[in-house]
Amino acid sequence: MSTNSLLVTLAGMPKILSDFIPDNGLASLAACLRENGHFVRILDFNLPDCLAEIFSLKSLRGLQHIGEKVFLERRKPSPIDVIRLRTLSRILEERKDKVFDSIIDSIVDTAKREKIDFVGIKLWAGDGFRYSLKLAASLKKKCPKLKVFGGGPQVDIFREHIYRVSRDFDALCFGEGEETITLLADYTAGKISQDQIPNLILPGNGRPIATPRRYIKALDILPKPEYRPEIYENIVAKIRLFVLDESRGCPNSCAFCIHPIKSGRRRTRSPLSVVAEIEHGALEYGASLFRYAGSSTPGSLMKDVAQILKEKNFNVSYTSFGHFRDFAGMDFHLLRESGCRSLFFGVESASPEILRRAMNKTNNPDEMAQVIKNSKDAGIFTVVSIIFPAPFETEKTRAETLDFLKKTRPDSVLVQFPGLFPGTPWAQEPERFNFTLETDDYAVAVMTYQIKSLFPPNYWKPLPYRVNGMNFHQFANETARFQKDLQAAGIGTFVSDEAFLLSVFAGFKDLDEFVAKNRYWLFAGRAEELKKEIESINKASYAGGN
Repeated sequence: MSTNSLLVTLAGMPKILSDFIPDNGLASLAACLRENGHFVRILDFNLPDCLAEIFSLKSLRGLQHIGEKVFLERRKPSPIDVIRLRTLSRILEERKDKVFDSIIDSIVDTAKREKIDFVGIKLWAGDGFRYSLKLAASLKKKCPKLKVFGGGPQVDIFREHIYRVSRDFDALCFGEGEETITLLADYTAGKISQDQIPNLILPGNGRPIATPRRYIKALDILPKPEYRPEIYENIVAKIRLFVLDESRGCPNSCAFCIHPIKSGRRRTRSPLSVVAEIEHGALEYGASLFRYAGSSTPGSLMKDVAQILKEKNFNVSYTSFGHFRDFAGMDFHLLRESGCRSLFFGVESASPEILRRAMNKTNNPDEMAQVIKNSKDAGIFTVVSIIFPAPFETEKTRAETLDFLKKTRPDSVLVQFPGLFPGTPWAQEPERFNFTLETDDYAVAVMTYQIKSLFPPNYWKPLPYRVNGMNFHQFANETARFQKDLQAAGIGTFVSDEAFLLSVFAGFKDLDEFVAKNRYWLFAGRAEELKKEIESINKASYAGGN
């Protein structure tokens, strides 16, 4: 017996251009359901139309003046601007709620009208989490027999704690979902019981119960993600950049990272399988832009794929995360010739003491510097991440990292403050890593945390922890100060690897204009400009010639 299902992503208001990239995770789940004879549709509301609806309110047009001033003219907001922003922020939150309440109603109506058997909801952080919980509650209230399942990043991080804020999910799915989703369809059809399905957290009788975790060992057997418009609604409104699930798992054990816990040991697809998916994306959908999804994409796999792409003379552009050890002997010129436009590396700190004591990383600053140089010399836009202030940070370690970045001069440095995610060593042993929790219920406090999208972090509600004795506003200010020091040295701090890839095809005169215009458009809700940009990227990158 086949089932009829919806897979839904409600991530909240789009905040960056890459929010408009198709969701490869849901596309992969849909492909598995289809392969097993089930009917499914993907409802993805991360769209410019969502912004257009939110900002159709005339009172929000005041954001355009402030946005032009800050992002286009690069002037500081005045005290009056900040006061206006507080009022506009409140209006924006109320408007978002109305728009997403309407979206939720439309999803519920669809589920009733089409006699949907189950709905899978991808749970994100922030307002996306809040709206997803409202959707689950509305579905269970108005369609009591409907099965509602939750999955995605929030489940991987917070697991059973989600049942403390919502009892509307029949099951929560953690880890890898391709096998789980098809078995949940069988469960919905009455073929099997829930306890036969791996990677589930069930509500139980007041105390959640987890079934065993199971990883997919042979990634090559997974069907290609499903992006056909009749299955992936609104795909034509998305940026035609596809994420390739080339590997899963991570051989490293960084103290701040959830990936080793979520994904287990590293498993890879064969180079021919990866190339076959690239070719399928080009021939079936006209895609020539790709990003590797792996949390630690093996350098050897990238090299083998690059060699095949070069031999086939295949015209694609792609980007990826890379680990310094894996890329120490990399032929970066081969990568560039095969279409690699950008690479992203996790530096986090250039202080050997911080790397060892706070990060559980064994990177050597000299090796990192050489990899950055080799990547840049090959013409690859090289992005690195920094966590600042790190646990145990001092003025000496700060200077070491800042001097390293000024010397190596990556094309972009993404700076973030340290985040505590349940399940990571940092969160499991906060005192050991110089963190102090300021609440007895940390998981729920951060799980339901809402970001003030119009303001920088120093205006946000304080997160409930300290690092190195500093409260949230103190360490967020330190993050901003470090970022400003980089900007003063002429080093960019806003461009991710996939953002650079998109900028190549977006039609701007230079990267600075791309960054400024996109920050302004997203801040002020200029949906029409974003739609035109997406059309330009898709047209300029169309793979009709492959």
